[in-house]
Amino acid sequence: MNSFRTTHGLIVKESHCVGRTLIACGLLWASLYGINTAQAQELTIESWRKDDQIFWDKVLIPAFQRQHPGIQLKFKPEEPLAYDSRLEARLSTRRAGDLIFCRPFDASVRIQAKGYLVPLKEEALKNFNPQARRAWTTDDGATTYCMPVAYVMHGLFYNKKILRDLKLQAPTTWEQLYQLLSQVADHKTVTPLALGTADMWESTQVVFTGLGPNFWEGEKARFGLMEGTVKFTDPGFIRAWKMMAQLKPYMHPAQNSMSNSDIQLLFATGNAAVYPSGSWDIDFLRSTSFAYKKPIDLGVFKPPVEHPGQSCHISVHPDFGIGVNKNSPHQAAAQKFMAWLGTADFAQLLTDTLTGYFPLADHPIKIDDPLGKEMQSWRQTCQDTIRLNAQKINRVWPSMEEELWHVNVKVLNQEMSPEQAAKHIQGVHEKNAYLK
Repeated sequence: MNSFRTTHGLIVKESHCVGRTLIACGLLWASLYGINTAQAQELTIESWRKDDQIFWDKVLIPAFQRQHPGIQLKFKPEEPLAYDSRLEARLSTRRAGDLIFCRPFDASVRIQAKGYLVPLKEEALKNFNPQARRAWTTDDGATTYCMPVAYVMHGLFYNKKILRDLKLQAPTTWEQLYQLLSQVADHKTVTPLALGTADMWESTQVVFTGLGPNFWEGEKARFGLMEGTVKFTDPGFIRAWKMMAQLKPYMHPAQNSMSNSDIQLLFATGNAAVYPSGSWDIDFLRSTSFAYKKPIDLGVFKPPVEHPGQSCHISVHPDFGIGVNKNSPHQAAAQKFMAWLGTADFAQLLTDTLTGYFPLADHPIKIDDPLGKEMQSWRQTCQDTIRLNAQKINRVWPSMEEELWHVNVKVLNQEMSPEQAAKHIQGVHEKNAYLK
């Protein structure tokens, strides 16, 4: 007797239709086919991570779907600077995706407060300690609303060949870094410091908050700002802005019009010696240098300290979490995906796939990438901190984030003094309702 295999693997024999009417036989097939369509659900993941789409499409999503073949995932990223406002608009009109990439701390507080995200249960968070959860947990500690996924680290990449040719070594203090940049400048073959201000965000998220913690003692000053016992006009912050004001002579002459993409390309093609950035750029720098057939010998050093022997602070910043849209029609399927994000398998797969993104889960992982391993080792001797204004300090209007972009670009361009910057930012900070 002949048989037919349906798309969901069940076998139906012709004998099943013997003695039945055509309608009955058709209903049998329809019911079997319906099982398959009922199981198949498509979930959309909203994100600002356009550069990572290939990794989600080709590696991470297929890994999940091998375990859950009845759930289809679609990764839908958009421009990073447009993400927040457009996402909130879609959430408010129930047009947003099922799963939402969550920015850390204050950037996600508003959408959580409006009830757009499903609170997570303790079982889903069992592999995440309170420190890992804090970027997506309410002020009272009662509710975590996004699964912690990955953090990144800040540092300075450098071209080893350029330094070898000039008989220079990676610096450990700011004085040594200025000397290195001066010697590269004297050689007049490459740009000493790959840094631009056209996109503005790098001035704050890379330079000020990424390289500044050694000046203000990291978490000590950050908590002091939140508690109102520390001011932006204090000496540590002034010294950080003075550090920035000394960088302009080493930047590209056209840096005002150079975007982050321009700067990445400048460095990745061997035309700059030092590039302040973060672990998220490792893969891009390597792939770009090979694409232009100019592979560079890439090194990385941690943010310099002011004086030899000084304790160091590293920006170890929670980068993204993922939450469930409360209005998603696929709640059960979305929770299966969230559960997968908390597994050891995902933690290792993330580490292997998205180089420079480190899992926030407590699972032990193996880091094979040498630069990622080097950056991770800094945590053994330095104290962790996060981007200075990420938690609570942004809860002011005008936004502290936007004001820092504005001020820090002016300081880098030597259009505003460190003291003026400090006074302006402290004035913004004092309007923060959280401090009242």
